[in-house]
Amino acid sequence: MFDLRPVLLVGLFAALPLVGANAASPSLGPLNTQSTICDYRGCFGFGPQQWHRPAYVQPNYRPPNAAGPNYYQPPGQLPPRLTYDPPPAPRVQPSADNQTRHQQWCRNEYRSYNPRTDRFLTYEGIYKTCNSPYN
Repeated sequence: MFDLRPVLLVGLFAALPLVGANAASPSLGPLNTQSTICDYRGCFGFGPQQWHRPAYVQPNYRPPNAAGPNYYQPPGQLPPRLTYDPPPAPRVQPSADNQTRHQQWCRNEYRSYNPRTDRFLTYEGIYKTCNSPYN
């Protein structure tokens, strides 16, 4: 019987230099010579001459009717005021006999009462006029 192993080995070694020489041949598939890859850094082109275009040079892909944010623009006309503050009521000075009773009542009610100005200091730090039942 005839042994085929040496014949196969000789044929295999004879074909190896041809595979290495034809590595870029079209029989193995075409090489990609023109490709572009884009990411957050920009676009990169590969081929006979490589190139790079930074991201800030890329065209704007926003729709033409898109408007930017308006929080840095000056406001237009302010909305109308919807509250009403009634004018202050006219101050009525108590009569002379009720004056002392009024001051006594306010002194007894509020520790910070000042009889010269007829005002007292609230917990919020606001001076208010004392309204006693003897006004």
